[in-house]
Amino acid sequence: MMSDKKPPVGRDRPFPWRCVECRAKEVFPEPTDYICTRKHDGRDYEIHIPDLEIPTCRECGEQLFTVAIDDRIVAALRARVGLLTPQQMHKGRSQLGMTQQELADQLGVAKETISRWETGGMIQSRAMDNLLRLFFESEEVRRLLRKRFAPDPPVPVNRIRCVHIRAESYTAVAFDLHRN
Repeated sequence: MMSDKKPPVGRDRPFPWRCVECRAKEVFPEPTDYICTRKHDGRDYEIHIPDLEIPTCRECGEQLFTVAIDDRIVAALRARVGLLTPQQMHKGRSQLGMTQQELADQLGVAKETISRWETGGMIQSRAMDNLLRLFFESEEVRRLLRKRFAPDPPVPVNRIRCVHIRAESYTAVAFDLHRN
């Protein structure tokens, strides 16, 4: 009887992995005291993650960074910079009962931007992080932004109204302007 389970593929498969550099099947998770410098908003930030398990080749020392490792590094950068997490942004929006589109409209950004922030696909700038914090905490800020980004009222259209006046001896046409 065959199992319905598919064999693991990609980074989900068990170790050892084959090294992309030397091709040896010697890649194993290696606890690493990881320190790097990342740039955000034009500033460099040093990030330190103790005991980060990075798949490392025992032959050549090549390190392979997985999505999970990248996520930990991004989370450490957010913490180092002091930015809201995706979960905090989602919670703030949800507590206000807003959709991503409604939040995007009030902040003056695209809905896709809100989605990327909330899924962790993109890190917000420090300035947008400050605006989000103010927005979530202050009804006055929300009111001002609603007013600022409210759709423009329809422009009145001038129309010419023609009135025919008939009398026994003459015909006159009168025109006047009125707004709809």
